Amino acid sequence: MRKGLVLLLGGVLLLAPAVARGQDGTIFTLWPLVDYRRSPAVDLTTLHLLGPLLTYQRKGHERDYGLRPLYYHAVDTESGAQTSDYLYPVATRRSERGGTAFEGVQLLNYDFGSPDTGSDNKFNLFPFVFYGRAPDRGHYFAVFPLGGTIYDLLGKDEIRFALFPLYGQTRRKGTTVTNILWPVFASIRGENESGLKVWPLFGYSQKSGVYRKRMMLWPIFFSYDLHLDTPNPVRKRTVFPLYVGTDSPVYSSHTYLWPFFNHVEDRRKDYEEWDFPWPLFSLSRGSYKNGIRLLPLYADERTGSGRKRWFLWPIYKIEEAHTDVYDRRRDRILWFLFSDMNEQLKGESLPRVHRVALWPLFTYEEDNGVSHFSTLSILEPFFPENEAIARDWGPLYHIYQHNWDRDGNEVSSLLWNLYWKERRGRDVAMELFPFFFYRSVVDEGTDFKFFKGLVRFRSGGDGKKLTFFYLPWGFHWGATGKAPRKG
Repeated sequence: MRKGLVLLLGGVLLLAPAVARGQDGTIFTLWPLVDYRRSPAVDLTTLHLLGPLLTYQRKGHERDYGLRPLYYHAVDTESGAQTSDYLYPVATRRSERGGTAFEGVQLLNYDFGSPDTGSDNKFNLFPFVFYGRAPDRGHYFAVFPLGGTIYDLLGKDEIRFALFPLYGQTRRKGTTVTNILWPVFASIRGENESGLKVWPLFGYSQKSGVYRKRMMLWPIFFSYDLHLDTPNPVRKRTVFPLYVGTDSPVYSSHTYLWPFFNHVEDRRKDYEEWDFPWPLFSLSRGSYKNGIRLLPLYADERTGSGRKRWFLWPIYKIEEAHTDVYDRRRDRILWFLFSDMNEQLKGESLPRVHRVALWPLFTYEEDNGVSHFSTLSILEPFFPENEAIARDWGPLYHIYQHNWDRDGNEVSSLLWNLYWKERRGRDVAMELFPFFFYRSVVDEGTDFKFFKGLVRFRSGGDGKKLTFFYLPWGFHWGATGKAPRKG
């Protein structure tokens, strides 16, 4: 709906009460059952049934239709790309020529198609069923917890298991870890690498010249020496929760009574940070990171190109980013209750994106010169750039919408077109169903209808005409025989 309203700004307005036809389009409204609009000027057709529930839209080679919020389908007939949402975000299906992918709340997903299109060729019903094909190793299949083999999952090159947790084995970069009664017993084997774990009592592993790891009474005692084959070896020591320390030539971190008291020195990024105790009090100094935090009273921290400030946390927060390309600032009150974001490209006088949201009352957004206001706004403040939320859910509770651009074109809709108004330049049309309809088009004249034509008045190049009771004849006067003058 929102995309259709924006597109109508570019078309000539040809509107009418029951059925209106003109050289540039057709509109038929019978609120709230039917709302049909066709504008050949922008090759756009929309149909809405029962308010926003049933929808269809055609724009060039793009087709959209759905039953909100249960189902929404979008297809590009030129490229073959299709997207289907099933009670988004519960499930989404995407397909292109050569491949199809499905995702269901991160539990059920599949992706089948040609490898040339980037398809993973897999099916997962997490955490129970795993099936797929690895490019260099062939097909794999596993049913958890019975057994099987899985490739390229959870950061592992290969996972094998049988009657888990009775037996499991993982391989990654030449290292094999075999588990018996996971996580109690484990052995580690690799090139110049060995290890043994009896959890939680003790464990060790080492690779000559690369790393050494020791653990006792997990999670209390740890001793790690890592990256010994690099110019930046790392030394980690832990007596949890009394002390956690990490030291390397470029980075040091020491925490006492984790996580309360902490000191970090990052010599790569040139900053130091002290927390005492975290997260209430913090002080950082350096070229990359610099700031102070005294929560809940005040915080001002700069990291890289970004800056964050809190006043009476969590009441008021300012987030800024300044790069060589753009400047961005977002002001927030109570996280998502109120948000005001402004992004502007360098050298531009007008904002590229400006978004204001007051949950759950309204959202205002200006994007590249086109502005949009809607109320109510229930989900958009939490997902401000999520197109599926705006498409599948937004029209259900947007009782009022207003779109406009910097050229004076605008579209308004109240209660899913119970009242609507459209303007393009000096052409205007509006309707309050079923009481009145008004249209004024330069070079055509005006048309006014009361109760869908119970009383109708028209004026234009053929003069003025008044009709009653939906009859095609009536009183006609003032004909000039000439087309109306422009203006």
